[in-house]
This record gives sequence, C-alpha cells and structure tokens, in this order.
Amino acid sequence: MRKASVFLLAAVLGLGLLAGFGSAGESNLEKSRAIDWKSAKDNAGNPLFIDTIVPEIPANPGDVNSYPESDENHWYNFQYPYANIVKKTQPASPADGSIGKHIIMLKNGDHPYHTAYMNASKQAAKIFGIELEIMSANWDVNIQTQQVEQAINENPDLIIYSPVDQETSVTHLRKLYNAQIPVIGSNVMPSNEGFQYLLSFCGPADWDQSKLLAEYMAKRANYKGGYCIITHNPGGSMYYARAYGVLTELTKIAPDMVCLDIQSPGTDSAENVKQVTADWITKYGDKLNAIFTSETTVQATGSIEACEAASRTDILIGGIDNSNTALNYVKKGQLTCCTNQPPMQDGALPVLLAAKWFNGEKIEDYVFMAPAVINADNVESFLPAQW
Repeated sequence: MRKASVFLLAAVLGLGLLAGFGSAGESNLEKSRAIDWKSAKDNAGNPLFIDTIVPEIPANPGDVNSYPESDENHWYNFQYPYANIVKKTQPASPADGSIGKHIIMLKNGDHPYHTAYMNASKQAAKIFGIELEIMSANWDVNIQTQQVEQAINENPDLIIYSPVDQETSVTHLRKLYNAQIPVIGSNVMPSNEGFQYLLSFCGPADWDQSKLLAEYMAKRANYKGGYCIITHNPGGSMYYARAYGVLTELTKIAPDMVCLDIQSPGTDSAENVKQVTADWITKYGDKLNAIFTSETTVQATGSIEACEAASRTDILIGGIDNSNTALNYVKKGQLTCCTNQPPMQDGALPVLLAAKWFNGEKIEDYVFMAPAVINADNVESFLPAQW
C-alpha cells in the first residue's frame, strides 16, 4: 500500500493554497505549472536545479577497435552507450499536473553522496507536490529485484531507477515497462539494452567532466610534462570515463603531455594509493608533473600524502567529484582542482523531469548535469559541501 498517501494527497490538494500551489479556481495542471521551482536553493545557497546539457551524438566511427585507446573514437560505445538504441514506445504524459502524483524511487544503496541525493529528491518532490517513496536496495541486487516487484504491485505514477547491477537492470526495466509504469533512470546508467525501456535518463556527465578536468590541468601544466592516472574501480562506467576521458582529451589538446602510467589501486585504501603514487615518484622523478584521480577522498588523500612525503609540491593533483574532503584540499592548496558533481542537484534532477512530464512538457531522452571545475578562485561558492 502507498505510505500515508491519503494524508499526503489531502495535504497537497486541500492545503495547496498555503503551499503556493495556486488559487482554488485553477486546475491541477495550472497549479502545477505555476510552481516556482527555479528559486529553490541547496545548502550552499546555489540553485537546487542545475544547468543541464543534452548530448549531441556524433556519427558512429565504425570499427572502434581500429583506433588506439588514446583516441576518443575507441571509446565511442562507452561514451554513447545509447547511440544505437531504438527506444520502445513510451507511455504518453497524463498532462494533468505534478501535484498529487506518486513516485517510487528505487535507489541502489546508501552512501554519504546518496544521502544528500535522496534529501534533495525529497526537497524537490515537496516543491512539486509529489508523494515520493524511496526504497534503498543497500547494494544488493536481490533486494532490488524484490523492490521492483513491490513497486509494480503499488502501481505508482512513475519510477525513478538507479540500478545496483548493470546486467540485471535490463530485466528490471523490462518488467517495469511491461507493467506500463514510466521510468526515469538516474545517477547510474543501466545496461545498453536497458536504455530502450527508459522514458529518460539523467545524471552526472562523467565523460564531459573528465575532459573538462583534463583541459584545466593541461592549462596549469602549460600543456607539457608527464602525468599518471588513478582509475575508479575497474568494470563500471566511471572506470572508463574518468580514466580515458582524461587520456583522450589530453592526447587531442596537449600532444606534448605524456601519459606515464595508469593504475587501479581502488577506492577503499588511501595507503594503497599512497604506495602507487610513491612508486611513480621514485620511477619517473621530475618527469612526473601531474596526477589525475577518479575520486577525491581516498585517492586524493593518498596522492597528496605521497607527494608531501617526497617533498614534491610541484606535482599538480586534480580529481573528480566535490566531497567535503576535496573542497578542503582545494581551499588549502593541496589539491589543484576538482570537478563539481553535486549530489543534491543529481537527486533533484529526475524529480524535475518527472514533474515536467506530468505537466505535459517534452523532456529529453538523455539529460546530464553541466560540469564545472572547482579551484582556489571559486571554492568558497561551493561551501559548505553537500557530502
């Protein structure tokens, strides 16, 4: 059964005037469309609903394996996994307003990033008068499979879905599609085949932020020198985007910069990262000018500590995401830069797309958060951190 749905719906419809949902003479659609969502702020006073980009999919380059790994064409299928997908016919919008709608969010698991994500989803749902029910699978695919069945039984107006496992995601999405429940994918991409069942997908622009990071770091390095890359955990979409997005962009814009090594010490142990970095410093000496990390807590910490132990304050270190750890490192000058991947805006975005769809507005098939670089000049505007 829907949790407290009767109470919430009564609160939304009966007390809507007090919540800014329009006048009594307006229809539900008119009230929904009149909601002022653009003025909503996150905990740092920045807009809750971030600027977005819609990807332009380039022509398929053909045999991707004929290109070296340093060429972006080699990674075409990883950067544009939805390029050759023919989507199934999607449900038509009811076009009767977001107020009073029931959404179930099937979340992959719990983590400080995802806590901020879910808090923002709740904030956005309240803004649009939506009843939001969240089910977290705690990183267990079997639990998520059970939650998919439970969600189908509840028959919500829409589902927001973040898969625990990419391969299983296609089975989940097929079931939801056959149950005629519209689904917006969020944060983590499903398998390539799973895209055909989605009304829309939104989340971080991993390849774009990796390239933006590469551009900033190249400029700081005067477009020359040697660099090393620390990857995300092998196998997932972040592994490819956050390593090879950097490599391919630097190959294109800074041909005098040389990739010395790429290693995968993981995201769980700063000591492992510190040892890898120390080995690089010993092996490459003054040839090592920059290090790229795929996250900015464990990996940034390990890299910074190794450089400080070797008195190598000349090595530029840049990483992806905007944790509290990252922002403090940037503020202290220990981290050259990081990228803005805000969990609150990530969590608010699928709710915004759902509200627009309920209101009869066209939403894009694929929507990504516009990336940005955070450095010493602008870090204060991103504090306090969201996670």
